[in-house]
Amino acid sequence: MTGFEPTDSELPPRRVEVLRAEQEAKLKVWSEPAHLGDVTVRTVVERGDPRPGILAVAERENADLVVVGRVGTSAGPGLLRIGSMAEWLAHHVDLPLAVVDGEGNLTTPTVLVGVDGSEGSRAAVHWVLAMRGDADVRVVAASVDVPVAERTPSGGPGGWHEGLERRIRDDYAAELLDAGVDVRALALSNPDVAGALVQGAEDEHADLVVVGTRGLGGFTGLRVGGVALKTLHRADRSVVLVPPT
Repeated sequence: MTGFEPTDSELPPRRVEVLRAEQEAKLKVWSEPAHLGDVTVRTVVERGDPRPGILAVAERENADLVVVGRVGTSAGPGLLRIGSMAEWLAHHVDLPLAVVDGEGNLTTPTVLVGVDGSEGSRAAVHWVLAMRGDADVRVVAASVDVPVAERTPSGGPGGWHEGLERRIRDDYAAELLDAGVDVRALALSNPDVAGALVQGAEDEHADLVVVGTRGLGGFTGLRVGGVALKTLHRADRSVVLVPPT
């Protein structure tokens, strides 16, 4: 889907149709890589601001996921590593939003999902499970804690990280493990939760980072929690934001 908004306030109908035809031709070229196998591709050109246009088309088409590039051609600057289109959609879309950066691994992708047992975290886990399908996907379930002190008494547990890893396996990511998904439990310690997730994605060579729009601590910004928004801004790879519902 793409949108066009003529700069002239009034245009004759014939000129509008010419502009629409030009956008349709561009969109056909842009969408050629999506024509793979049995994938059905339908192109839509909407007149007007493409930001609410995307939401309208997504609702009309009963879409399950909205996908945009990290930096596109929308007017106005975004923040840090994302463009204004992705920034706006992150705050307004009710669907999972994928902000794509680079090609990633298309054979055996590694997905890092942020988990903490919150509603948003569980929605992110559900999305990963549904996205995986029958594909061979490696999942890193990462949770961030800030332990007061490392305690490893003789003969006792191996420290806070072992306890957190158990919680990830037994609770936070249990649904993935029950489905037979290859899951690595990753316990991280950092007061900067988003920074820990971004660094964890880099260390694990993740192709995709998935986070719920609520949970994992942080302040609230419109529909997106602070950690989710910071992760989107800082990550140098594709990110999917999953709302609780």
